[in-house]
Amino acid sequence: MAVTYTSKYHAPEDPGGIVGEILNMGAEFEGPAQDALLGWTLRLGDTQDPAVAARAVLKKYGLVEGPAPEGACGDLVKLLRETASYSQARLDAHMCRPKSARRRGGRKARHSD
Repeated sequence: MAVTYTSKYHAPEDPGGIVGEILNMGAEFEGPAQDALLGWTLRLGDTQDPAVAARAVLKKYGLVEGPAPEGACGDLVKLLRETASYSQARLDAHMCRPKSARRRGGRKARHSD
């Protein structure tokens, strides 16, 4: 089944134009920004790296640098900037460490005397 997006902001890096529509709303967007980011991420699917797509979206809308907008719209921009900062190598180093390199902790074994 084919999906058709009607937003004028729809692009491969912004499926359905979620980010573009929110930026267009500006202060009218009440959030939560986390929900918008999740919806955007889920629409990217398995074929797109969220960090790469976030960098493309930020560049497309001129938001790579500078102050973020106010309110929930600005919160979304901050989340996209954070997402853009995670390269695959950074994720691999953070999430895919061998068990021997992970910090040990947890409950201490109980000894019966």
